[in-house]
Amino acid sequence: MKPFSLIHCLAAVVLLLTGCKPVESAKISGAVYCVDSFSQHLNPQIQGSTPFIASLSQQVYNRLIEINPGTQRLDGALAENWSVSRNGLIYTFNLRRNVHFQHTNWFTPTRPFNADDVIFSFKRITDPTHPYHAVSGIRYPFFDNQQFSEILQDIKKVTDYQVQFILNRPDASFMATLASDNSVILSAEYGDYLQRQHGDMQDMDDLPVGTGPFKVQELRSNEYLRLTRHPEYWDKAPILEQLVFDYTPRASKRLAKLFTGECQVIATPAASQLPFIRDHQHTDVDVQSNMNTTYLALNTKKKPLSDVRVRQAIAMAINKDNLQQAVFYDTGETASSLLPLASWAHHPNLDEYYYDPDQAKQLLKESGYPDGLDLTLWVQPIARAYNPDASKTAQLILGDLARVGINVQIIETRWMVMKAKLQEGKHDMALLAWTADNADPDNFLRPLLSCEALKNGGNNYSSWCNDEFDSHLNKALATQRLSQRIFEYQRSQEMIYQYVPVIPLAHALLVSAYWKNMHDVIIPPTGGVSFKKAYRE
Repeated sequence: MKPFSLIHCLAAVVLLLTGCKPVESAKISGAVYCVDSFSQHLNPQIQGSTPFIASLSQQVYNRLIEINPGTQRLDGALAENWSVSRNGLIYTFNLRRNVHFQHTNWFTPTRPFNADDVIFSFKRITDPTHPYHAVSGIRYPFFDNQQFSEILQDIKKVTDYQVQFILNRPDASFMATLASDNSVILSAEYGDYLQRQHGDMQDMDDLPVGTGPFKVQELRSNEYLRLTRHPEYWDKAPILEQLVFDYTPRASKRLAKLFTGECQVIATPAASQLPFIRDHQHTDVDVQSNMNTTYLALNTKKKPLSDVRVRQAIAMAINKDNLQQAVFYDTGETASSLLPLASWAHHPNLDEYYYDPDQAKQLLKESGYPDGLDLTLWVQPIARAYNPDASKTAQLILGDLARVGINVQIIETRWMVMKAKLQEGKHDMALLAWTADNADPDNFLRPLLSCEALKNGGNNYSSWCNDEFDSHLNKALATQRLSQRIFEYQRSQEMIYQYVPVIPLAHALLVSAYWKNMHDVIIPPTGGVSFKKAYRE
């Protein structure tokens, strides 16, 4: 039982956010989630991957399929089941019946979800002639990164409750793309309504209508987003009657709101705050594996880093355990591979370069640098969930490398400047991080290290191109056999160890803080939070 003053405090917060009378607020079961990012547009299709968008997607929308947070396997959502043709080109989905779109103040649906909504949602992305393709801008960041329009040849309606996706080439990561937080299903009827009424078609993205457990009630830009329960939700109506996303960008302010009871859950608390949260009588911390990697990219086209022995020496000179203690405060996992431990293709027996400064000095001597060398390290000096303190990380690396005779000049700058210099190949080393857009291993390895990513101005800042490595990636996409895919991805990880184009440093754990009377808040490994089963005692 919570102290009487705290109960009244929580009731006052709900009263403030809902604008209800005191008698009514006592009947409301709600929660406040303090977030560190916000967005004016509420359609994940047109947004990049952020914790806010990932969490919004989980509440307001559904996807055809979703990733089970416990098993990492695919579960049915708006699709009950599916099949893939033997040649890997045709994906057939049998859709769930009696799924209702949300009734909102701006639209009242007259029919349940069907194949037309699937066609509408994905044709909008791929078809330049679609009436909504250029609404809210023409970019679809997640789908552009996945080359979705190039992979997908067509979407066909077989019946009202069966659709087929036809690919141009086999791509075993396609299912992971459809399960991502960005692959939401929109209402085609709502789209037609906005066109007929000659209304603002951008309402499709700003005043959403989905099939998820909560519906949007009110948005106050850069302040809060208020959601209410969707009573006709197809799975099981949520217990919470309302849910408020409170935009609080400063970690110290989010912590204060947690302690006062203004928020029952907060996103991304600072690592240094965790002991205080754990020691507080009414709060606790949830820490889970996450799909991200902080790593050092080494410019393999530029001397002296073109010599693999120099790259190996750098890998052996960095004390990763020290990074965990001094930067991540034990909210991270030491990385042996570019693929996080949460990935189903992570190589459990991969060799790694352990901290060995004496061997690092020997390798530098063998490669012709007995007296050391000078390198630059480019850094974006801002705190992120995947790296709480990039500047401190860079300073620790500088100290480690100085002990083996490598003098490092740290260059701190904002991302747009840094990105331009990296693409020009002006750097020696760069401290970077990658958070997966979807749960498939291809989404880590191909964007960061493939020849294609190097040629097309992608994220291959190591300037490393290896045909054998690419062959493993391509073979993994060409088969539906999970065992074969794991084999190919493990071979690719062995090649990264062998050639050292990057040095994986850490996988940041996904951390959230909450009141102990909040239960069943689900935190998927790809980010975001789901409240569809949550309740408060």
